Amino acid sequence: MLRFGRRAFWCGLAFISPVIGNAKKAIAQTGVASPMPSSSQATLEAVIDTIVPRDQDPGALDAGVPVRIIAHLSTHREAQTLYLEGLELVDRLARQTGASSFAALARPARERLLSSLANNPGGPGKVGDAFLIRARRDVLAFFWGSVMGQRKERPSRV
Repeated sequence: MLRFGRRAFWCGLAFISPVIGNAKKAIAQTGVASPMPSSSQATLEAVIDTIVPRDQDPGALDAGVPVRIIAHLSTHREAQTLYLEGLELVDRLARQTGASSFAALARPARERLLSSLANNPGGPGKVGDAFLIRARRDVLAFFWGSVMGQRKERPSRV
């Protein structure tokens, strides 16, 4: 007779979680068509890199956050619409500064532009503010949920 309890449940969950996560990642990389044009993907990567940049530790790009956000957007139409409008707004604001795109801006300029979205939301629909809140939340959630985001340096013992 089989006995099920908390221990069996958690052991099963620990076994299944990596399998499901790897399957989702594989599907996102190979089987899911991107819900956005390539120019928007470049802007998305620049936004992600601005929110959690690489320094002495890996950043959000290193953790595969763009792939995860694109996979998420392929199944969430409202989020996809918000991202497309927000990325277009970010690129338009960057072009107003004389840059060819948001991705072409230096990091400090990208940071200022993203910060300005909270103060100047981009019109009556407040796309800028809503986009900034959503993008920041998604980037941080996907980064901290990744293996790289959870990896912590341990002090070396001398």
